Amino acid sequence: MKRQRALTACVALVATSVLVAGCGGDDEKSDKADEGKIAGAEKSPSAKPSPTPSATAGQQDGPDLSLPKDLKVVSDWREPADAEEAAALRGARNFVTGLLRGITRQDVNDPAYLYYSYPASSARSQAKANIQLHIDHGQSVTGTRRLHKESVQVVRKHETMIVSFCVDDRDYNGKKVKTGKIVNSGTSENAFGKYEFGMVSSNGRHWVAKELKAKSGDAECA
Repeated sequence: MKRQRALTACVALVATSVLVAGCGGDDEKSDKADEGKIAGAEKSPSAKPSPTPSATAGQQDGPDLSLPKDLKVVSDWREPADAEEAAALRGARNFVTGLLRGITRQDVNDPAYLYYSYPASSARSQAKANIQLHIDHGQSVTGTRRLHKESVQVVRKHETMIVSFCVDDRDYNGKKVKTGKIVNSGTSENAFGKYEFGMVSSNGRHWVAKELKAKSGDAECA
């Protein structure tokens, strides 16, 4: 794996601390990622017919989630009927979008990802480290990131849920900030990944990421 591909692998997986620290080395694969599960997590995929993709843009209450014209996050699902489960899933998706916004704006203090992450949490520190990694390499991102195969599990009503979904990054690449040159074109075994979030809320409406596990090259997501 080339150096620039390794950096994209870090982007593709809102990376764990170990993965962020290991990025940038030649031929470095993302098998250093923590592949463990968040305590209490079980597979509970939502049974929904023919989900329709919908692009994530700046919407709802909260900070601006808008992205550059050359970057999209597409949620290939229908939200759960339960209002709190839908809010938790939306919060996890918005955290991912906020992270990408921070990368494109080259801002480790972008309010979008901060709004959708718990203060002093591992999810927030991982996102900040990921943004800083891109700044250090003079790199941004472009293309389309597709989210699918969502699952929501209630751990404690009104307070804690586990949200997971697959990520398809076949059309998602890195690019140099100064030149706009695409540096990570093509596909790889790491184009598919899986995120698992520990989501918390104090009011059942605004759900934020507190814990995060990520796995690249997930066969379940291919």
